[in-house]
Amino acid sequence: MSRSSLLLGAALAAAGVVGSFSAVLVPETAMAQGAPKPQKISAKVGKPLKAAQDAINTQNWDEALTQLAAAQAVEGKTPYDQYMTNELTWYTHLQKKDYAAAATVLEAQLASGQTPAADLPLRTKTLTQLNYQVQNYPKAIEFGNRYLALAPTDKEMGLLVAQSYALVKDYAGARDLVNRLSASGVPDEQLLRIGLRSSFELKDRPATVAALEQLVRYYPKPEYWTDLLNNTLFQTKEDRELRHLYRLMDDVGALKDGDNCAEAGTVLNAGGFPSEAERLLSRCAAANLYQGDVKARATASLDAARRGAEADRKDVATAAAALAAAKTGNEMVAFGKLYFSTGDYAKAADALSKGLAKGGVTDVADAQMLLGIAQKRAGDTASALTTFKSVADPKLATIAKFWALHVEPRQAAAAAPVAAPAPAPTGSGG
Repeated sequence: MSRSSLLLGAALAAAGVVGSFSAVLVPETAMAQGAPKPQKISAKVGKPLKAAQDAINTQNWDEALTQLAAAQAVEGKTPYDQYMTNELTWYTHLQKKDYAAAATVLEAQLASGQTPAADLPLRTKTLTQLNYQVQNYPKAIEFGNRYLALAPTDKEMGLLVAQSYALVKDYAGARDLVNRLSASGVPDEQLLRIGLRSSFELKDRPATVAALEQLVRYYPKPEYWTDLLNNTLFQTKEDRELRHLYRLMDDVGALKDGDNCAEAGTVLNAGGFPSEAERLLSRCAAANLYQGDVKARATASLDAARRGAEADRKDVATAAAALAAAKTGNEMVAFGKLYFSTGDYAKAADALSKGLAKGGVTDVADAQMLLGIAQKRAGDTASALTTFKSVADPKLATIAKFWALHVEPRQAAAAAPVAAPAPAPTGSGG
């Protein structure tokens, strides 16, 4: 049985990190506003700083660094002299794309006590990005957390810090941050992927499944559904549960494995749904999903389903009158199954509802599941959601919960940032 790999995107592309520096104060602004007005640059430092400023204005970065080295060599500098020298130095390193040197000097700036309070969030953010760019992930985590304490709603930075945790294999730290940042609103898709990867690496299967549930709740893509439902499929043995699980896999685009298709057709046909089995097996055959022994088995199942479907078509011609004359809940549910098999979901929902209301149904939970699916496929999603939430049978409750996830209204999710893929595991751990 094939599995889809779990996905994990990188936090930011390198270009995104570099591009974010455009808001950093330029030297002219820094020299005018970098500290309270009463502070002045010493005359002995002012000369090389002025020369460095002139070089910066003409983008002569090497000359700027030469003059800044001269300023750094002056003895007896005041704290403000040192601050303004560093201010131009880290900016110049930044322009030369020497991000490691820029990060070292900027870190000293933040520790100096001279940085104006209003500038701290932007400078801390920039320092986080610089360290991420040079793969100094522990520093990116340190300053990223400081920044998030000042700006907790910055999703891009939350993503970068979470990715930094994952890159140093601190999966517990990554997951804790993901959980904290995902506690309200619509979580970022890439952030949820990091949480998923973290739980997978921690070998925490319940948390891995919970992370997949969050992904399908907000970003119901077939690959997320495939991982979530395959995890459940491995644990499901009884035909009754398998029928409803395979139906969900079919609905969400996760039934793309020939072996699974063949098994789905077999359990549907054996359960008294030959017309449904015929449709499913035929679709899989048209998609060329069957290979080798699976093809022979699927062909035999399809032949049997076609024979049963012919009987369905004869029975459905008299079903309306027979349903009206039915005396027991089980009889009404049987006609609901017939209508469901032939794809008349509105009539199936009506018959199943009548049977459950009449009472005495042998397998209430199975009938409820069938009713919810019929309601959903007939377009009555509100009733379907109510029906799925009413399923109490422990063997079907998890599958009912997944069906509810499929039909529940969804909050709009913000567009995820473009991210480069990172290596992913080969399965979901189930």
